[in-house]
Amino acid sequence: MLNKIKPKSEFSRNVLTLMTGTTVAQAIPIAISPILTRIYAPEDFGVFALYIAIVSFIAVIVTARYEMAIVLPEKDEDAVNILALSLCIMGFIVFFLTISIFLFKDFFLELLNNKDIGNLLYLVPLSVLLAGLNQSFNYWSNRKKYFQNMSNSQIYQSITIGSTQPTFGFIGLNYGLVFGNILGRAVATFILIKKFFQIDKEKLKHIDKEKIIEQLKTHKDFPLINSLHAFSDILRTSGSVILISAFHGSLVLGFYALSLRVLQVPIGIIGSSLGQVLYQKFTEIHNADEKLLEYVKKIVLKLFFIGLPLFVLLYIIAPELFSFVFGEKWRIAGEYSRILTPYLFLNFLLSPLSALPIILNKQKEIFFISLIGNSIFLLVILVFNYLGIIKMLAVISVLMSIYYLYVFYWMYNLLRKRDLKCLI
Repeated sequence: MLNKIKPKSEFSRNVLTLMTGTTVAQAIPIAISPILTRIYAPEDFGVFALYIAIVSFIAVIVTARYEMAIVLPEKDEDAVNILALSLCIMGFIVFFLTISIFLFKDFFLELLNNKDIGNLLYLVPLSVLLAGLNQSFNYWSNRKKYFQNMSNSQIYQSITIGSTQPTFGFIGLNYGLVFGNILGRAVATFILIKKFFQIDKEKLKHIDKEKIIEQLKTHKDFPLINSLHAFSDILRTSGSVILISAFHGSLVLGFYALSLRVLQVPIGIIGSSLGQVLYQKFTEIHNADEKLLEYVKKIVLKLFFIGLPLFVLLYIIAPELFSFVFGEKWRIAGEYSRILTPYLFLNFLLSPLSALPIILNKQKEIFFISLIGNSIFLLVILVFNYLGIIKMLAVISVLMSIYYLYVFYWMYNLLRKRDLKCLI
């Protein structure tokens, strides 16, 4: 019976493996959220969101994006030198960051316009270090198809966070949300690194200074273009959190953070898992000069029918759902969620396709397109914050929906032209 329902293709099995891990990893934080919202105040969630925003802002460029190139080379000897390159860059940035925070902590607090985060700034380098290690060894695992281990790392990270954050809250430990997150990151990173040393330790002998420099030059588009693209994207997500904190304070930020926490569950469970496997699948199809457009259409259509009922239901019942699950004081977070639902549904459809411009060598084009979208997002916060958070979020949702529709149109034309060339 089990054999009948088990996916037959390797691709389907890989997606299911990662999706299982991601589902559990996403389900646990959501499951404990009703507990956390009754232990921690909205302001605590606001401080936590600001901390994560700062870490994410730096983590996205801590390896100069070279870790994404680990999947691309044909030989493991080249890939392990890219891994070494990523870790070297990470070490330098983390060292510089640590010195900067210890010397200029008060300056950074003034810049953030939020004193609540206080001494948590000292922990930022540690979180960035764990993020860089996780990103690098996660892409190595992707290359080697260690999907079960990748799934396990997500599950154990979530279990650790899910057990420590409530525990720290019950015992009255300040910043328990942050400490639990750090422990979870550490566990996930340990699992990925352990797998590398168990199976691929001998690859380390191929690491060579000249080969590292060679890979640095070969994949220079990642730090020069992709890192700017990624920085632009994180500037929107982290920058919006920082701006909302500065303009509206930790209370409003806490409501906003919880609304995103819930809305991004489908994106995390399906979009992230599928995207990691599709990166490898798209690369295989492209290298074989086979048609990509029809394959991408099937993926988007399936995501549409999976996501539409979920997002429509959330749009209808969001305020009541948040009030019932998280407590009456969190109803306003449900109002935020209702407003943001349309644009995040389009994000859900688009996120698994993010590797296509990289594979098709269109990083420059997608960078400039994303720069426009991210600029719109931040400019709305800067220009319309005087209207209040509700109206400001409504403007964001409308404009970002239009932006994502354009990105779909651009990708369609890109794939159509690519497939036409394959027929020649």
